[in-house]
Amino acid sequence: MTKQTLRAEVIARAKNLSPTYCREADEAICRWVIQSDAYEKAGTIFCYVGTEREIDTMRLIHIIMRDGKNVAVPLCVEQGIMEARRIEGMGDLVSGRYGILAPRLQCPVAAPEELDLVIVPCCTGNTRGERLGYGGGYYDRYLAKTTCPTMLLCRHQLEREDIPTEPHDVRMDYIVTERGIVDCRSGK
Repeated sequence: MTKQTLRAEVIARAKNLSPTYCREADEAICRWVIQSDAYEKAGTIFCYVGTEREIDTMRLIHIIMRDGKNVAVPLCVEQGIMEARRIEGMGDLVSGRYGILAPRLQCPVAAPEELDLVIVPCCTGNTRGERLGYGGGYYDRYLAKTTCPTMLLCRHQLEREDIPTEPHDVRMDYIVTERGIVDCRSGK
């Protein structure tokens, strides 16, 4: 199966998930993230702002700020290229490329080496740390510059074991579903 075929299949499947399931799964995923050692140890967290089809991360971003941690969110600066920009509050987010909430241009850049944890979106993922994104390559390019742990958020009903991979695909350290966290490096 090609990435494009699998992506289309998973997106169609995601559209049929019940709103109740999605809300409950997203809340559980958020709880698992904030209970993790990776979260506890992190001072600066790079977290995406979820779109309608992704995990709702707004609650998580609020919690990161409430816990006194630095939060950075993606800013797409050109095709396939993004930066991590620090935000101080939700007022720093505006509608950006693709209609996704993004930080204002005035928000300071957080360099890849300043990050302690990157929370990553996906179309689908699995416990081997394989991830299928939405095809833009933004995260694979960005994550190649980081050394901190990566945490993939994925609803369990969208997990897939048959993800085609390529040499440039970055494997995730953790996958978080509503069922819990798996360390993809050890399988536990």
